[in-house]
Amino acid sequence: MFYYTYRICDRQMERKSKEKLSVIELLKRAVKLLFGNINLALFLFLCSLPLFCFLIFFELSLQTTVSLASRYLYKLVNSEEDLSENDLIPWLIHTSLLYFIPYTFLDLFTTTTIVAASSIIYTSQEESLGLLHLVRRSVKICQNRIGDCLITSLYVLVLSTSVLFGFLSGSTVYLLIVSIKNQIFLKVAVGTVELAVLFDVVVVLIHGTVFIVLATKFCKWSAGWNISMVVSVLEEDEDGKGIYGSNALSLSAWYVRGQEKRDLWMMLLFFVGAFLTRMPCIYFKCSESLNGNGVLYTGLYVGLICIGNVVKWVSCVVCYHDCNTRVLRKKGDVEIGSKAKAFVAT
Repeated sequence: MFYYTYRICDRQMERKSKEKLSVIELLKRAVKLLFGNINLALFLFLCSLPLFCFLIFFELSLQTTVSLASRYLYKLVNSEEDLSENDLIPWLIHTSLLYFIPYTFLDLFTTTTIVAASSIIYTSQEESLGLLHLVRRSVKICQNRIGDCLITSLYVLVLSTSVLFGFLSGSTVYLLIVSIKNQIFLKVAVGTVELAVLFDVVVVLIHGTVFIVLATKFCKWSAGWNISMVVSVLEEDEDGKGIYGSNALSLSAWYVRGQEKRDLWMMLLFFVGAFLTRMPCIYFKCSESLNGNGVLYTGLYVGLICIGNVVKWVSCVVCYHDCNTRVLRKKGDVEIGSKAKAFVAT
């Protein structure tokens, strides 16, 4: 009788453990969590204000840097002699320092707060938590885990920066090849237009393939990196200590195993959304607007980016709890199976 009951439970738990939330379901739960609790929405809004204010300043610097870089690369590709790096290099250094120092710490503060608060609401048995109670519990979690999250964020920063350098290196090689090609074909006799077009097609296909592969890998890896940050905020080992660094990355890789495709599409959605949101202001050079509209438009899309950032991290929290639940189900399945076998053997 016990073994028969175990087999029924075994089938039910096996079916439930295989159930995985889709991207749409994850986003629906994240949005429902945000709009279903006004205290959580208000708290996350207040926590995102420092990052919002800094991002306006950072995005204006980034727009200026991209504008100067595009002018310089245009002259490089067209082999113009008037190549000046005096304006570009200071802006590159300025923007890089803003990214690696203030942005990293503000983003860390915002991320840990979003993860802690949204996890409290998501796992709470109470229908509604008061704002002060939510703030106290979130601050307590952040105080206990801020050091662990800092170490994990440094790991993620090194990994993500390495991929970014891969993008920049590929773009630089492509531009150098185009520049050399232009110089060579300008000196060759007329009649080699077809060869030049064929050369361009081959180069674009090679570098386009490399770019797509890197972008796909980046989105796939970023899902694990984001879950590792959630692990550093919410997980602890048997001794009650936090999990951070390489241990957090390893645990997150174990959590997301088998659902790489879903996480890839989720991260790709946020990546493309942030990219498309920035493009109009970069294209129309909002940082060079003298009537103040540039700052207004920049503030508008920075607000959209901050909202997307909140939804992304809440979705990662939902994804983490979904993975954790399935892992616990599998562990319980194994324990019941071992007890059943021991009972039958006796």
